[in-house]
Amino acid sequence: MSFNAEILYESEGKNLAGEPFITVKRARGYYEYAERGGMDSIAFILYDRHTDKFGLIFESKPPIDERFGENAHMLTAFGGSIDCDKSLKEICQMEVAEEAGFEVPLENIHSVGMVLVSTQMSQMCHLFYVDVTGIEKTLTAEYENTEEFNGNFVSWVTQDEIMVLRDWKAITIVAKVPYYLESTSSFDEL
Repeated sequence: MSFNAEILYESEGKNLAGEPFITVKRARGYYEYAERGGMDSIAFILYDRHTDKFGLIFESKPPIDERFGENAHMLTAFGGSIDCDKSLKEICQMEVAEEAGFEVPLENIHSVGMVLVSTQMSQMCHLFYVDVTGIEKTLTAEYENTEEFNGNFVSWVTQDEIMVLRDWKAITIVAKVPYYLESTSSFDEL
């Protein structure tokens, strides 16, 4: 059996590697799915042990504008593309600085596994929680610096508040943290 998929569409826009940003494929003659430039992604939430709260980003989500109204916002996990030649933790560290304004050491970044983004996408998302306990925000986050991200901000919420959100990434990370903390084998090894 061949695992080659038929390409139905490739976007004109390209990612940093020169690949089409979006490709739509058909596999097994019937199953259609999208591929986002062949890049996997990361998602992370911040955690402060002193307050027992999680930091998420309240941000504009253009794909939901049509569903919920113009310039729609959601409270979600932070995220980024795996688009450079660094380890997953190093990419997460860069995204924490860029998107949240915190400089954190690698040992504060904890993997809680990875998940398939959607059964309609070929992309995997690597999940992290980032311990910022006792660390002051010292950098200007991208949401504070550009018109494009106007209206975005970091919100500190409880675990119960996360569990009723629409964002599966934040819910999944929070649900996996206790298993990471209790595990005798580190998820960071995955």
